[in-house]
Amino acid sequence: MKVKYILLFAVCLFSCCKGGDDGSDIYPSIQTEFATVRTDAAGTMTELTTDDERTYVISNPQKGYDKDAMYRVVCGFVPDGQNATLYQLTGAYLLGDSTELACEPDPIKVTSVWKSGRYINMHLSPLTQGGTQYWGYRIDGTSGGTTHVSLHHRQNGDPQSYTATVYASLLLDELETIPAGSDIVLHIQTFQGEQVWTFRKP
Repeated sequence: MKVKYILLFAVCLFSCCKGGDDGSDIYPSIQTEFATVRTDAAGTMTELTTDDERTYVISNPQKGYDKDAMYRVVCGFVPDGQNATLYQLTGAYLLGDSTELACEPDPIKVTSVWKSGRYINMHLSPLTQGGTQYWGYRIDGTSGGTTHVSLHHRQNGDPQSYTATVYASLLLDELETIPAGSDIVLHIQTFQGEQVWTFRKP
């Protein structure tokens, strides 16, 4: 089943506080994580799975999505046993293979990069004027048992006017030619030059 991208990029799903008896606000302990959410045959989000493979039934199901689909997201939720209440939902790109593209990646600001479960997750800060930019990954080659992979980012003529937030994930299972236990070096071209991160494929 192909993982989709949520076009509604950032959605507040539920009030994050409620009034106490004394008039004060009570804030729930919200966890914010990358996750994959699943929809049922009616297009309703019913299940949430975190990168460490904790699965929850969504207590406040979200309607209006593609049927029988999975979406990669960053979500704020409150777990309660085997259930979870969603409070915020932000779409995340699941990077596709752009190896066949010959063009070099355009630079981008990087806020953070880390490995979580079977994913490499990225918090990126592109400069934009609201145009369409493109994202993918490119396999650059293997040397000494280490595979080099780069983020493929195309500015696509979008003027560099203001900073936006983009979340992206690289599913390591997609790198089928790389054996488990191998090192993967991720290269990202930034405005200050190339930055690299090294991870181990599970």
